[in-house]
Amino acid sequence: MNFWYHLCWWLCRIGLFFWHPVFHVTGREQIPAGSCIFCANHSGMADPIWILLALPEKKMIRIMAKQELRRVPFIGWVMEKFRVIFVNRGAHDIAAFSQCVDALAREQEKLLVFVEGTRCNREKHVRAKTGAVRMAAQAGVPVVPVFVTRNKTPFCPVSVVFGTPYRVGALDPNDHDACQQASDRLLKTIYELGGDSYADQIG
Repeated sequence: MNFWYHLCWWLCRIGLFFWHPVFHVTGREQIPAGSCIFCANHSGMADPIWILLALPEKKMIRIMAKQELRRVPFIGWVMEKFRVIFVNRGAHDIAAFSQCVDALAREQEKLLVFVEGTRCNREKHVRAKTGAVRMAAQAGVPVVPVFVTRNKTPFCPVSVVFGTPYRVGALDPNDHDACQQASDRLLKTIYELGGDSYADQIG
């Protein structure tokens, strides 16, 4: 699997850099050595790839993705091979949640979650989903805020900014109001990392 992962890593790097030759990464040194949750904004289909390319080591991490992608020919097969955790966004997917917590707490892996739960172009307000902070609380792992450039016009620079890791503390995963407030603060922090004015509209 490492061979195929590295092969895909280089193919993606070459392909994306053809369209975006200038790629900036900030805060990479802050990434914890152990298990953590990367929590990012989401505006384009290539966002997971940009984040993977920005990591200091070419090591596979777990990624949460919508269940619908599993049924896409070839793409779904590749995602299964790369151990993507699929989630049913239209329901409380307890199985996917438990799989994520297990990957974090027992397997000591890193996990990528898009806090908004879908791609957002900022034309309408989308509240943060609470799953990421609930998983962080239950697994006892730090959250790493991540901002990815929203403007992906061909040949424009793309930036990935890693923020300071932090722990959600004694947050009750079953307290919806507390989890929503913590998630809104996280989303605001993510957009502040990129100096995005949308941060002012959150919370």
